[in-house]
Amino acid sequence: MSEVKKAKAWARLWPTVRPPHSRNLRAGAWYPVMEDELEDRVSLWLYGQLVDVPRRVLEVRPRRPKRFTVVYRAGYKPTPGRPSAHKLGKNYAVCPICGHRFGIFGEPERKECPNCSHEGEIAWWETG
Repeated sequence: MSEVKKAKAWARLWPTVRPPHSRNLRAGAWYPVMEDELEDRVSLWLYGQLVDVPRRVLEVRPRRPKRFTVVYRAGYKPTPGRPSAHKLGKNYAVCPICGHRFGIFGEPERKECPNCSHEGEIAWWETG
């Protein structure tokens, strides 16, 4: 966790990005930017190590957001073999603090993360 305190910025995948760049990055989650000196890539702190990611696939912000990100799963169909994905539903929220994903139903304005208890606004307008 001390590495996160040294973050220079925060980044997440643009909603339209698909593999191969998103293989290790989860949609809607914010990751600490540890190195940001190169024009074409940034180094993110990902699962306990530095990982270089092309800048073009990332949205980078100077501060960690406090609002929940909404992930819209276009073409979502429940899959019996993927129960955890099924529980999330067609739209789900991602906590900006701990990255926990949880299903959201309707259009609530605020939620509390069931994992870390962070309470905040849901940023419906930021994702698509």
